[in-house]
Amino acid sequence: MKNIYKTSFFAALLALSLGAAAPCAVPAGDPVFKAMNDEMARSMNKLKMDNLQKPYFMAYTVTDGTGCYISATFGATEGFNSYPYRRVKAEVRVGDKGFDNTNYVGNAWGEYRPSVDYGVAMNDNYDSLRFSIWSLTDEAYKSALDTYSKKKAFKESKNITELYDDLTAEPVYTAFLPVPAERLDEKLWTGRMKQLSAVFTAYPAVKYSQVSLSYDHGASRFLNSEGSAFEKPYCSGAIEIEAKTYSPDGYKLGASSRFGFCAPADLPPFGTIVEKAKQMAARLTDMNKSVTMKAYIGPVLFEENAAAKFFDHFFVNNIANPREIWKETNKWSTDSVYRRAGELVERLDMRVMPPFLNVVDDPLATEYNGAALMGHYTVDDEGVPARKVTLVEKGKLKDVYRFRAATRDFKTSNGHGRGEYHEYTSGGPGNVFIEPQANSPRVVPMPELKKKFLDLCREQELEYCLLVRDIDSFRGSFSAYKVYTADGREEPVHAIEFIGAGLRSLRDIVAVSKEMKVYNLAWTPPASLVAPSILVQEMEIKKTEDKPDRIPYLAHPFFAK
Repeated sequence: MKNIYKTSFFAALLALSLGAAAPCAVPAGDPVFKAMNDEMARSMNKLKMDNLQKPYFMAYTVTDGTGCYISATFGATEGFNSYPYRRVKAEVRVGDKGFDNTNYVGNAWGEYRPSVDYGVAMNDNYDSLRFSIWSLTDEAYKSALDTYSKKKAFKESKNITELYDDLTAEPVYTAFLPVPAERLDEKLWTGRMKQLSAVFTAYPAVKYSQVSLSYDHGASRFLNSEGSAFEKPYCSGAIEIEAKTYSPDGYKLGASSRFGFCAPADLPPFGTIVEKAKQMAARLTDMNKSVTMKAYIGPVLFEENAAAKFFDHFFVNNIANPREIWKETNKWSTDSVYRRAGELVERLDMRVMPPFLNVVDDPLATEYNGAALMGHYTVDDEGVPARKVTLVEKGKLKDVYRFRAATRDFKTSNGHGRGEYHEYTSGGPGNVFIEPQANSPRVVPMPELKKKFLDLCREQELEYCLLVRDIDSFRGSFSAYKVYTADGREEPVHAIEFIGAGLRSLRDIVAVSKEMKVYNLAWTPPASLVAPSILVQEMEIKKTEDKPDRIPYLAHPFFAK
């Protein structure tokens, strides 16, 4: 590992007070860092439009590397793309730390996006890099001025008096980490994707299937005007398996599996991935014969992947994005477009889980029981050192994912500022560990958890209860089964929908398994979750309001032969 440099915080403050970018000990001989550093110093000193404000803070991020995408279906390659890339993101702030142009979006759809250049020269020509950074800085500065004036008018029109700092004060930090030379063996994995997709040729009930591999690997460089800087590896890879079938009455039923990885060596043996595809195909074959389910209120057992997605949906999502984004009310004001604050953020020191569960997030962890963790990082995307954080202690919420925007309860970051090149940074997960208390009688081996499940069903005099093995979404496709209390027989069901499934579901967990599984979350940047299977005391189910599709009139041509 290369040296880690630390610059004086007080020197940085002095430089900023004089209106200049703070000095930064960037690696000598790196033309990318030199171009970033020189253009930032010039912009902080001289960038000013007419009588309007100068920037008080700037940050650049340059990410470069190579990417590859391979997709296959039914034993044949469907798509292939291999490419180098370099992207620059510029952040310019006007105003001051107490109130600036960030954390606000106006009326136009897509306004809340940073200034990004995707067409940066791949060679390390200093002049070309300076041109790209200068052009992007000019765009970001003009946008910052416009947004600042709109945000100020919004605050006055709404008479908002409860304000929190838009940029918290953090110590200056620099870290320059080695970037391993990784390259995917594209020929090998093209052949493997064809082999993996061919699994579904043995399952006539599966009407659609596709497998894909995406992989990005390179370096991310960061520099801000306070003097913080880093270079760290950037990697994101995933093998995705997707398949669909139809129920007898025409409902489209899906299943998916995801293997996240940073380096190809992190993946499980290829035979394990093939076996997972076979399990998915067999499960969909069962679902092809599934039955509908009437309204249900009772215990639900979430196994492995379903349990991980349960925690992701109800917990992780609700302690991320702790700072609400001010926005104008318009037809585009939907959660899918504008980031909302997590619902648990305001519940500090309140019980959000049963007392026998703790939760920590440790981005410094690299593996769990031999499985690589995708959420590993040493410095976050705002230049703040990564930190292990206790989120839940004995069921009570103790912290949330914090970045460099203050909230009512927190005035500093905890090293969880995460953001891709196309989005502003916010609070997000690294490696989430759901940690049951080892001495609790509610933490039991998996066979005993299933017994508790059936015992609870019998206590409520139910003919059957619900088991969930996988989830696409909580209003979508489930791999779910009726489990009959008389003999434990399982019967696949479809067209179900959880209703009233809110944060109460977390508190209604009555037992968990001792066995823990790693699940790589579909977050960007990548994140991982380690969790047990869980038994929820009561949830409510109804038949979905979605309508069935028309089943294809002719059989799949391969199987029609």
